Amino acid sequence: MEPKYAENIIAGVIFKKKFQWYLTDKTIWKLDYRKMYDEWHETYRQRGKTEVEFVKEVGSFGEFLSTRFRIPVVDRDNAKEFLKQLRDHVISGGELAYQFVRAETSEQRRALVPVFLVDFDNKRFFSQFPEKEGFERYVPAGWQSAYADFTAYVPADERYWIEPA
Repeated sequence: MEPKYAENIIAGVIFKKKFQWYLTDKTIWKLDYRKMYDEWHETYRQRGKTEVEFVKEVGSFGEFLSTRFRIPVVDRDNAKEFLKQLRDHVISGGELAYQFVRAETSEQRRALVPVFLVDFDNKRFFSQFPEKEGFERYVPAGWQSAYADFTAYVPADERYWIEPA
């Protein structure tokens, strides 16, 4: 998988005091699929669509969950299982730095800038997703979330996209 601006994204994750980068599809970082599914369901209802039309277009909740390892809400309690499913998507800061330096266009560089920081240890989610899709709305109950710069929470030696002063 290659980074692709606003589609295949870079997410930083803190779990059990360990920091890792992941290169994944953007949607799996909507941590509470129940909230997202219910919101979509309400939108369909407000547009006058029937339950049958909704399920035909979106699928049942079970079918919807199958797109993300059948985990309805990703939180600290099931983060280990969730991240295990993503083990093939781990990417090192060194590899990201190499790709960033070798990027030939501004679009390639933009695709390599991280857009999420998920801190399972402290129940925090930060987004800098460029399209303002509202990822920060879909966090588990009791989590802090914000559309904000999260650079300060990334270990200094992992800030591959920032030129040293």
